[in-house]
Amino acid sequence: MSTFWKRAGINYIQYSSICANAVRRCLKPEFQADAEKRSETLIKTFKWVEGKPILPDVAKKPAAASS
Repeated sequence: MSTFWKRAGINYIQYSSICANAVRRCLKPEFQADAEKRSETLIKTFKWVEGKPILPDVAKKPAAASS
């Protein structure tokens, strides 16, 4: 037996996003702002070589000039 979200033609990520949005819309107004803040997503990706992540080069600030 297949799950209903598969029968609807969506994947689990889409299904969970739809459910989360429905729950956020049902919250009382004083709780909606906090829930919206948590809905933001941040993804970092790294290239891995020989089992270790290759971190991106971070621009270094020049040292402050001495007076």
